[in-house]
Amino acid sequence: MKKNLSMMILSVALLTAVITSGVLLYSHLTAPPLQCVGTAEWHIGQNRFVGTLSFRMSHGKGMAVMTGKLFGQHVSEVNRSIYFHYSQQLRSRVLSNDRIVKTFADTADEADIKDTLPGFYRTPERSLSLIIEEYEGAYLFSTSNVPSLYCRKT
Repeated sequence: MKKNLSMMILSVALLTAVITSGVLLYSHLTAPPLQCVGTAEWHIGQNRFVGTLSFRMSHGKGMAVMTGKLFGQHVSEVNRSIYFHYSQQLRSRVLSNDRIVKTFADTADEADIKDTLPGFYRTPERSLSLIIEEYEGAYLFSTSNVPSLYCRKT
């Protein structure tokens, strides 16, 4: 009887050790999710966007939230969520948006949007290639080796 109890306790301890090791190994080997927020200011022609961009990426899927003011023919608010999937290719991530959800606060004129915002943030099924590097507690987003967003970790 004591031998069976000892074997059962040993089996439970061994199973617990194996499960704990597996969980720790998985958490150590998987990439942590990228979560950050940054301030963007884009000048294109006579138009200008000033606002905030926040990104969340994990396991090949992500979301960008864009809020701010668009100064074009009219001054309007931009408030939208961009859902995307991405693939990692060497140092860069290729983001392909799946859908764009505008909130009721998004009052931007489509002509101003088209003239100001990059295609990824305004049109579904567009791609954006980014190089994302960690830099002093934040992420530095670059397109074509030109820094485009300093995104603080959240």
